[in-house]
Amino acid sequence: MRALLNLRQDAEHVSAPLPALMMQAQTIAASIIHGQHGQRKSGAGERFWQFREYQDTDRPQDIDWRQSAKTDHIFIKQKEWQATQKTYLWCAGGVSMDFSSDKKVDGKQTCAQIITLALAILLGRGEEQIGVFGDVSAGRGEKALHKIGHYLIERPENENHLPDTQNFTLPKNAGLICVGDFLSPLEDIEEALVTLSARAGHCLMVQILDPAEINLSYDGRIRFTGLDNENTTLVNNVSSIRADYEQRMQNHIAALQELCQQYGLTYVLHQTDADMTQTLRSVAPLLDIQEVTS
Repeated sequence: MRALLNLRQDAEHVSAPLPALMMQAQTIAASIIHGQHGQRKSGAGERFWQFREYQDTDRPQDIDWRQSAKTDHIFIKQKEWQATQKTYLWCAGGVSMDFSSDKKVDGKQTCAQIITLALAILLGRGEEQIGVFGDVSAGRGEKALHKIGHYLIERPENENHLPDTQNFTLPKNAGLICVGDFLSPLEDIEEALVTLSARAGHCLMVQILDPAEINLSYDGRIRFTGLDNENTTLVNNVSSIRADYEQRMQNHIAALQELCQQYGLTYVLHQTDADMTQTLRSVAPLLDIQEVTS
C-alpha cells in the first residue's frame, strides 16, 4: 500500500505542470483557429489552396510555371496540409533544451512544449487523429490531448535529441510534426530525415532557438560550460569570436533548411523571445487551419 501511495504522489508531482501548460497552449490556440479542417476523410489530401511566391526553403518541383509565366514573380501552388488518418507529434528533450539566456523569457523546452501542445489542439479541433511519436495509437478529443501533455512533461531527462527512428516506425503516409532545437550534427539529422520522409505524408519541422544561440549576445570574459557540466572553455573577449560563431550558426540553419527542402519537409524557425502566437499563425495555413478574424 505504501508503495502505491508513493507512486501516486510521484505521479501527481510530475503531472503538476500539466494544467498550466495546457492553459497556455489553449490560450494561444484559441487566438488562431475555430474553423474546419480541409478534409475530414482519411487519405492524402491534394486539393489546391492558393498560390504564393517562391521562397528559398521551397522545393523547385513545387513551382507552378504556368502561373509564374503570367507575372514577373515565381509562384508555387500551395496545397493544404496533407490530410491523413493520423498526425504524430515529437518534441525534443534533453539538457540542451533546458538552455535559456534570459530568465525573463521562456526557455527552449517550455516554448517547444507549448508550441507542440498548441499544434495538437489545433489539429484536434480539425478532427485530426493525433498521437505521440513512439506510440502507434492515436485518437481525438481531450483524452488524446492529455496523453500528449503527459508525454511532454513526463519524459526522461536523457530523451533523444532527434526522433528515434530505430525503435519506432511511423505509419505510412501519417503526418509528423517535430519540434526541437535541431543542433545535432547534420549527418545525424539527415539520417533521421531519410527514414521519416520515406513514410510521412507530410512533415513539419519547428526549430526552437534561444537568441543567444543565434547571435552570441554576450560581452566581456565568459566561461562556457558544456552539456556534461565538465568541459569548460574560457573566452576572454566574446566579441572577438562573435562573427565566426554567428557564421557557423547561420551555416547550420541554412544547411538544415536545405535538408528539409531536399527531403520534402516544411521548416519554421522560432526564437524564444518571439511571440509564439505569431509563429503558430505562420504554421496554421500549412496545416490547413483557417484563422478566424473579427
